[in-house]
Amino acid sequence: MKKNITYLLICLLILNGCKEKYISPVISKSTGYLVVEGSINSGLGETKIVLTRTSSLQNQIINYETGAKVYVEAEDNTAKPLLESSPGNYSFTGLNLNSNQKYRINISTSDGRKYVSDFTSVIYNPPIDSVSWKRENGDVQMYVNTHDFNNNTQYFQWETAETWEIHSGYLSSLKYKSTNSAKGTVYSTVFSDSINKSIDYGKYFCWKTEPSTQIMTGATVALSKNVINLPIAKIPVDSWKLNVKYSLFTRQFSLSKGKYEFLQRMKKNTEGTGSVFDAQPSQLNGNLHCTNFPSELVIGYVEVCNVQEKRIFINRKEVPDWNYYMPCSEINIANNSDSIQIHGLYLLPTYPETNPMTGAIISFFAAPPECVDCRLRGSNVKPNFWQ
Repeated sequence: MKKNITYLLICLLILNGCKEKYISPVISKSTGYLVVEGSINSGLGETKIVLTRTSSLQNQIINYETGAKVYVEAEDNTAKPLLESSPGNYSFTGLNLNSNQKYRINISTSDGRKYVSDFTSVIYNPPIDSVSWKRENGDVQMYVNTHDFNNNTQYFQWETAETWEIHSGYLSSLKYKSTNSAKGTVYSTVFSDSINKSIDYGKYFCWKTEPSTQIMTGATVALSKNVINLPIAKIPVDSWKLNVKYSLFTRQFSLSKGKYEFLQRMKKNTEGTGSVFDAQPSQLNGNLHCTNFPSELVIGYVEVCNVQEKRIFINRKEVPDWNYYMPCSEINIANNSDSIQIHGLYLLPTYPETNPMTGAIISFFAAPPECVDCRLRGSNVKPNFWQ
């Protein structure tokens, strides 16, 4: 959702105009308006609050608000600090809050401004019954399933993050070596591990994680039963995400009607702009306020619930006829500086042909870098949750 925040400023300014191209005469203050994203987790899991500033359409970058002091504050004036784990991201794991109290977020930014949300009660959040999947038109479609027959809550939000394993198209035990001489740089291909001549698996096994940027909500107020079964994510047919193994992590939040409606307006403003048939942008009045500058606009709506989580894994072998393949090819290159400079520097070496007597590399095969080094498409640090 953060990538869409850059569009919010113009949406806030165009409230009643026509749908032709609009050049706003209003100039926002240089730091933009504060945007507060996240929820307070009353349970043992992670509470994460992200602070950013709005920017204009001409400057579509994420402006993280760093150096702020962020607290979860209770009505009895006790407070627990959230730590800045990365720029603009403030978190704490294990708040374990008292459900009989009300809570709010309290923010002090480095420029001296103070922001608070309204005090809110802890909203009951039922467990996720399951996250299921099935083939639909070749795609893998995933669904979230939950229910609350006691009708404690009827409004929900979900956040997801996809992680998938990546394998390089080719194994490699080689690397290029360059030395300087009077005639210039001389190139050769050598073993990455000169002693064991082993495969460099650090370039073969990788993982990539992508959080969803969509606003996903659901409500049961119009249903006969308080039961949710909604599409939550999709792997397009023959996508590289399911080349080896795929995982979907889902977080479920329960909402008040007020926050649900706020998110619906946010979704319209950020995902439905640009077409003459789109709905008019609407004002994003949340439950946050600037206490020392009361007229300042603050974007966000922070509530408290026990966040529910579920992770599933899907192996490629579970999905028959998944036909992803990586279009890679190798060429053979003589192991001398001229051949390497002509043919090899835009490729990476994969497999050697050696002299059977001396073991010296006579020639080698090489392929495009993205086919040999998976780090160009992900990270070779295995996630701690990976099975």
